[in-house]
Formats: sequence, structure tokens, C-alpha cells
Amino acid sequence: MIDAISQIGILLLLLLTGMETNLELVKRRRRTVISTSLLGIAVPFACGVGLAFALPQGLMPNPAAQLVTALFLGTALSISSVKIVAMVLMEVGAIRRDLGQLILATAILDDTIAWVMIAVIAGMATHGAVSFVSVGASVAGTLIFLALSLTAGRGLVARLIRWSNDHMTSEVPVITVILLVMLTMALTTELIGVHTALGAFVAGMLVGQSPILTEHIEDQLRGFIVAFFSPVFFAVAGLNMDLSTLLDLTLLVFTLAIIAVASIGKFLGAFAGGWLGGLTGPESLGLATALNARGSTEVIIASIGLSMGVLSNQLFTMIVAMAVVTTMIMPPTLRAVLARVPLREQEAERLQKEDAEEREAVPNMERALAYLDTSSNGMLAASLAGLFAARQQTLITVLKAKIAGSPGGPDAVQVLSETVARTLQRMLPASTRQAGSAPPMSLHQLVHIKSADAEDALEKESVKGYDLVFIGIEHPIAASADQFDHRLQKLVETFDGPLAIVLNREDHPAEPDAPLKILVPTGGTPAAGLAIEMALALARASNGPLTVLHVFDPQDDTALLRNRARRQGLSLLAEARRLGERNDVPIKTIYVTHASLETAIQRAARAGRYDLVVVGTSLREGATKFLGPRSSALLRNLEPPTLLVTQ
Repeated sequence: MIDAISQIGILLLLLLTGMETNLELVKRRRRTVISTSLLGIAVPFACGVGLAFALPQGLMPNPAAQLVTALFLGTALSISSVKIVAMVLMEVGAIRRDLGQLILATAILDDTIAWVMIAVIAGMATHGAVSFVSVGASVAGTLIFLALSLTAGRGLVARLIRWSNDHMTSEVPVITVILLVMLTMALTTELIGVHTALGAFVAGMLVGQSPILTEHIEDQLRGFIVAFFSPVFFAVAGLNMDLSTLLDLTLLVFTLAIIAVASIGKFLGAFAGGWLGGLTGPESLGLATALNARGSTEVIIASIGLSMGVLSNQLFTMIVAMAVVTTMIMPPTLRAVLARVPLREQEAERLQKEDAEEREAVPNMERALAYLDTSSNGMLAASLAGLFAARQQTLITVLKAKIAGSPGGPDAVQVLSETVARTLQRMLPASTRQAGSAPPMSLHQLVHIKSADAEDALEKESVKGYDLVFIGIEHPIAASADQFDHRLQKLVETFDGPLAIVLNREDHPAEPDAPLKILVPTGGTPAAGLAIEMALALARASNGPLTVLHVFDPQDDTALLRNRARRQGLSLLAEARRLGERNDVPIKTIYVTHASLETAIQRAARAGRYDLVVVGTSLREGATKFLGPRSSALLRNLEPPTLLVTQ
């Protein structure tokens, strides 16, 4: 029973490893990553196979299957632990550096190749003999499984996660579905004659690429696995170790030989691969040093070999000892090597940009909801939501509301879908667009449509993990008060994220392909900052100009306060310009002195003939949440279409 829990622990650890696998990293530096990974695996693999044939026959669990044991030992000596590499890079503060990303990408490819190799060798061990038929069947089954998983499987897993989150009412439904996916894929690889480890690892890769709830999923799974299954697995692995092996002088020499072959072979192969991939000497040295950590991955591989009967207890102990030694040596040596790799100017600029983007809200939004009817507000909201979803690659669910007594008219959902499709196509490079290639994400992947016939449909839908809600309905704000329409009031009270409410009183037509000329006032509040981010995303998507306005009130009591407020306003405009530069959107800034904020914004909006004014405001707290009097006055008198962003 304990062993069964341990085996499930192996699968769950591989699920976590797969979730941390980002194949986009591999694509960015393909040449260097591929050359380093292939040589970093080939050299220690060849050395490990040669060493296996030099070991005494007494260490072999089955001398007749010495080739399978040799292949397994070679694979064990050539693998790196992506989890250990990532943790050490984070600890030394190098994971976001160019070299750190390259190291992580190479470790990811190492892991992927190694698990395929393990699966094939396990298939050979299962058949009991090495034959071209069995090896060919294992390789063919593995390739077919990988092809189906990384194409159709990716979309299927994402839809299962979304469906379980939206429809299942049990406790932690998403985790339940993920575990079922993992076990199903592990069983599939078992049935095609390769090891269950490959199925669990690939399942983790697919779950990690799901467009929603990724951080939430990982946090729940990590605690569940690390607190229970992981300790059981490592305890069982410890029970299988035979420490008397290290007391025998001959076996100790062979253990040291395994450590030396694994370390030197991996180092030389990775260093040569980095050099051939175009890295400098210090960079290749850092890459080779980092990839020498084996960690928990090595223990998992050794446990698999022991359970399959291709490793003896003595060989298992030697491999685990090698994993411990290489993992302990890597962090201090990597820290010393990275200190000699200078930070390039372009890399420093990128790190500075990423630090700034971490404080932004819009780049971290994974899922949006749009509540639309066929009014002028609904049509414009559909266009804006479509631009936002396509530009940010954000999954968007559309609720189709109805206007009482309306014959129907044009379909806002169709406007949104067409906007997403056209914007995705515009985002492609010109050469790719002319060739007729598909965008990185399809319309089907981004847009999900539901009916909102029930009175409480919006309330029920909004609790399903959305980061943002677009509202496009007739009369969203009550005409005689500062409160919202009764359909929205419950949403305003219960939804924790921002709302984007469209007010299109003049019935301006929604033109998805037209550049939007956008004005956004700023006042230094979090809501105003979010409004600037939203306006920036819409300006990027529509290829339109963006203007940021700051109104300075000269009525402060003292000159000191007036000067402080003036400096603060100029600082806000400068920060807005920097935000535009980071996102490749030129921003025009306007600084106005006026005693009435509302009047100044209304005049600027009228004079500039803007297509859209984005206003950020915080809601007042009382018996219900409501708009403040200044925000209400501004919204009542603004002539251009307005996007109200509440936080």
C-alpha cells in the first residue's frame, strides 16, 4: 500500500514538473538550446553506457539484460532536474537573466528528451528482450502519443479545465479533473507499452498551458503533493537504499566513478553545445555548471529502474548518491560562475521593463466576461471587448443579454467575434499574414458564448474566476441616482475584480477596424492607473493614438501644497509616457490647470474629438456600492463614448 502511494507520488511529482515546463522558452533560442541539450545528453549517455559494461556482473540484476541496464544507466547519468535548476536560479537571482532563461530552457528540453528515452527503454524492458520490433513499437507509440497530446490534447485539456470550473459544484473540481487527466494519460502510455511517467509529465505540460486559473491550480496542487505524496515517495526511496554499498571499497570506487562520469560527461557535453550554439566561454561555463544538478528527478528515474528490475539495490544506491552529490555541488559553483557573466545593456533594459510590468494588472489577466445586449452600449462594448481579448490573448466568455421588447437587431456577439478574428490576423507579421497562416490563438480558443436568459445568469457566471467584466447593456447606470441598474448592482457588490462599463449615449457606431483615438484622465489613484492600462491595451489593438490628461487644481491652501501637487501631476504623466514606451505605443500628455476637474475633462474630450474616453474611478462604500457625485457628474456630461473602469 505504501509503495502504491509512492508510485502515485512519482506521477504527481512529474505532473508538477510538466506544469513548470514552458516550451516557448525552448523556441526562443532553438539553436543554442538544441545543441546544448543534445550534446549534454549524448556525451554522458555514451559514457554511462560504457561504464555499465565495465561494472562487475554482480551489480547487474539480470546479466542477460545487461544492455537494457546499460541504456538505463546512461539515461540516468545524462538527465538534469528542471525543478532543481529552476529553484537554484531563483535563489541566486538569475532566473530572469538571458543566461538563466537559456539554462532553464535547456533543462526543460533535457527533461522532455529523457522521459521519452525512459519510456522507450521501459518498453524494451517490458518485452523482455531487445528487438527492432519492440523498440520500433515503443518509439512509434511514443511519437503518436506526443503528437496527439501536443495538438488536439492541448485544446481538450483546456476545455475540460474550463468546463469543470464553470459547471461542477464539488469541492476543488478543477483539481479532480486534472488528476483524472493525469491518470488517464499515464494509463494510456502504460497501454502503448511505455512507462506511465511519460503520460504524467505530458499531462503536466498540457495543464500548465491552460489559459485560465494556472496560478490557482498550481498553488492547490503543490500543497497537496508536497505535504503528503512527496514525503512518502522519498521515504520509500530511502528504504530502498543499501548504505552498506558505500562501505565496500570496490563499490565505493565505482560510486565515485559514476559521480565523475556523470559530472564530467554532462559538463563537457553542455559546454561544447553552448560553445557551438554561439555562447561565450563564461556563458557556456555557467550553462554547463547549472545542468549538472540531478535532484529529485534522478531519484524518480532510479526508483523506476528499481521497480522495473533493470537496477539492483546497489546501483540504485550509487545513482541516488550521485544525485545528492551533484545537487549539493551545483548551487555554490553556479553562483561563483554567474558572478563572472556580465549583464548586457539590452538584457538590463529588458529586466527593468519586466520589473515594471510586474506591477501592472492587465498583463496578468487570464479570463474576461462580457455581458452584452443589442443596444448601442452593447455594440460598442462588444467591439472593445473583442479588441482587448485579441490583443491580450485573454479568454473571454460572452453572456447574451436581451432588451425587453427589442426585435433583436444586429448581433453584438458577432461584432465581438469578428473583432477578435480581425485583430488576431492584424497581429501577425505582414509576411505571415500574406501566406495565410493562422494566429497564435484561434477565435474558437478565445471566445466562449453563453445565453443569459435567466435573471441571475450574470451573478452565477461572475463567480467562476474572471479577472475583468465588460458591461454593454442599455442604461447600466440609473438616470436619477448614482446607483447601477438592478441587473448590475449584485455584480458590483460581489465581484472582486474590475468592471469595464460602456456608456455610448450618442449611439456612435462600433467600427472594429477603425483606429480608436482615446483620451484617459489620470489622478494617481489605482483605478486611474488601471484605466491607463486598459486604454493602452485598446490603443495597441486598434493602432490608434492615446492621450493622457492630468488636471491640476490651483486652489490648494499653500504654495507648498500647490508645488507638491504640480510635481506629482508631472510625475504621473512621465510614468504614463514610460508605460507607453514599454508597450510601443506613443502617448501624448496634456497638463491642464483648472478648478473643476469635470469641466476640464469635458472640454478636453470635446476639443480633441476623441472616439473614446476611458475613466477610472473607485466606488463609494455604503449600504450599497455607488458612484461618487463627481464621477456621476462627469459621466452625465461627457459627449464621446465612455468606458468606465471601476476598481
